Amino acid sequence: MIVMGIESSCDETAVALIERGENNRVLDEQIKSQIPLHAIYGGVVPEIASRSHYETIDYLAKEALQKTGLTVKDIDLVSFTRGPGLIGSLLVGLSFAKGLSYTHKIPLVGVDHIYAHIESAFIDNPGIEYPLIALVVSGGHTTLFYLPNKFEARVVAKTRDDAVGEIMDKIAKFFGLGYPGGPILDKLHPGGDPRRYSFTKPRMSDGSNDFSFSGYKTAVIRHPEAANMDTDSRDFTDLVASFMHSVTDYMLAKTLEGVEEYGVKSVLVAGGVSRNTLLREKFSRTFDGDKVKLYLPKPRYCTDNASMVAWLGYETHQAYPERDYFDYSLNSYSRAGFRDKGKFR
Repeated sequence: MIVMGIESSCDETAVALIERGENNRVLDEQIKSQIPLHAIYGGVVPEIASRSHYETIDYLAKEALQKTGLTVKDIDLVSFTRGPGLIGSLLVGLSFAKGLSYTHKIPLVGVDHIYAHIESAFIDNPGIEYPLIALVVSGGHTTLFYLPNKFEARVVAKTRDDAVGEIMDKIAKFFGLGYPGGPILDKLHPGGDPRRYSFTKPRMSDGSNDFSFSGYKTAVIRHPEAANMDTDSRDFTDLVASFMHSVTDYMLAKTLEGVEEYGVKSVLVAGGVSRNTLLREKFSRTFDGDKVKLYLPKPRYCTDNASMVAWLGYETHQAYPERDYFDYSLNSYSRAGFRDKGKFR
């Protein structure tokens, strides 16, 4: 089966073609990053994002078909991101997918963006065993899930405020380092002393297991010495290193708590921040035995991409072939995704 995946939830427009069934592989993916468009504002501007999706999505689809030597008639399934994300951006992908489906009579399936990140680890690791703990970390999401089976999930912990990638962006913006902040801080921290400055691990006053990252952001930008620090100084590098190690240890500790509580066979870390070298190093070092196996998507599948959307679309269509997403609208997303009973719809 040939599946076209369409991703337009935020600031990457992506179209992928994959083959599933007897052969399981990514045939081609075309991605247009919007980082240069948003960098001057220090963050994503929704109106600019949706316009860029509109201007590029058709071109990317044609490029993917041309690179693979396929035509629209070869596509057996169209999979699109139905949320969460920026409404205007999602609408572009939804409209394009519906147009292809209607015009060429191709089955259509919509998938959850967060669960697609979880699925991204399966692209190169088809044998991941359940039950598993999945940590999804990005600029918009920081959530820990327990999955006893595929399409069944329970939220173990979620951020109460900013996502971890978001605070990295805000810290980098505050110090004038550029955008996006995650890759910039990731390059800075190796030269610093992670023990130089200390950060208090957040605790919820109501006893919840949720994450909180806004305190880290405040502690960094309001550090007594921060105002007078030169970003080229050793002091600043030590501050970045201390912050990066502390926040990574915080996420690792939460994940270990989930592993112990649920007795899982696998741990999966996905999302844009899972490209971070320190995170990959610390998690890999912690889960280096055979009892609980760690799975990290390849870096190209960590950030928003259409291959993961297509991969999950195939799995969804196989599990629920009777579903018809042509009448789907973004207004219905509040009734979809992770429901109270933990089923991924």
